Parts: sequence; structure tokens; C-alpha cells
Amino acid sequence: MSNEQPDETPAGRLRTQLLAAFDQFEQECEVEQCQYEAAESSGLARLAEEYARATTAKARAALAERIGPSLSLTEAGLIRRTAKAIEPALPGMIVEARIDGGSAADIATELGMTASYVHRVVRSNPWAAAWTLCRATGDDSWEVVESGTLDTTEPAGSVADQILADRLDVALARAGARVCVWRTGEEDDPDAIRATREYDGDAMYDH
Repeated sequence: MSNEQPDETPAGRLRTQLLAAFDQFEQECEVEQCQYEAAESSGLARLAEEYARATTAKARAALAERIGPSLSLTEAGLIRRTAKAIEPALPGMIVEARIDGGSAADIATELGMTASYVHRVVRSNPWAAAWTLCRATGDDSWEVVESGTLDTTEPAGSVADQILADRLDVALARAGARVCVWRTGEEDDPDAIRATREYDGDAMYDH
């Protein structure tokens, strides 16, 4: 059994989502009984890696010219079907990666697209953030002071920073405050918190 820990970075979670989409396609695909092992053994995984490294139009054209003739019709069909199967899920993957703090440049690199396209997807798909603002009550316990929801295109961490900055008053600063942000619908799961920001009780107010 592998003890390897999952990659919890935005890029790592994006890769996991892509693999999940590929697995779903693989399960549903009956044509040619396509399997991921077949794709790997035929060099398609290596082709994807080489394409990611070929960051210019000239380099990608050279890659296509070199690799293209070596692909069979079945392999070319597998590539196109896989791309089309994943394509409808890409906007959701982009938004998820953005919520978790991924930059447009990093997301674009992972998906082999332009940062400007990622920006357009993010702007067109605001996500609903649910948040709570809590006051420290001692013994590592917290009391909810305020909660709300908002639609945003910012990462969850930026949302938490802004809420804390806007609502931190003298009383909260003295006691200590915490902001937690979820994606709406996930608020009941403490493990689904997308961002947390805290302000320790400030001694400057203890007089």
C-alpha cells in the first residue's frame, strides 16, 4: 500500500480532477475498449508531457510534425475523444483551482491554455462564498459574531482577508477573531473550509 500523501496544492488538486475526468471517460468508453494502460503504453502520456514543455507555437508545430505520423488512427481518436470528454469539465476545474488560490498563469500552464482564457473563465463564473466571523472566547473556542454569503471571482483566501479587514473592530481585535470561508453548500463540513484567517487578541487594547 502506498503511503504517498495527496498533493493538496491548487495545481495538485487540478491534476487530480483531470485524472478523475479521464477515469470517468475511460469507464464510459466502449469504443476500442480504450484503457489508460493502453494510452500509456502507446506513448500518449509522454506526448502530453512533451506538449506541455513545448511552450511556443513553433515548438508545438515541430512536435506535431515529429509525433503525428507515428500515431495510429485509433490513438488519434483516443486523444480527440479524451479531450472532448474533459472539455465540458474544464470551466469547473478552473474555478475550483482559483478558489484554492491558483493563479491564472499556473492554471493555464497545467491545462495547456492561455492565462487570458483562464481569466475569462474566472470572470464569467463567479462562485458563491459562505463565511463566518468568530470571536475568541478562551480555551481555543470561538463564538460566531456574523456570517454571510457573497458572489466573487477572488480566491477564498482573499475573501477571508477582506472580510477580516472590513469587520475587525476594537472589541474583536482585543478578543481575537477568526474568519472561515467555504464554497456555498459545504458549510456543514469542517474539512471543507477553503480558507481561514485569524487575528490574535491584541495586547495594545488591554487597558
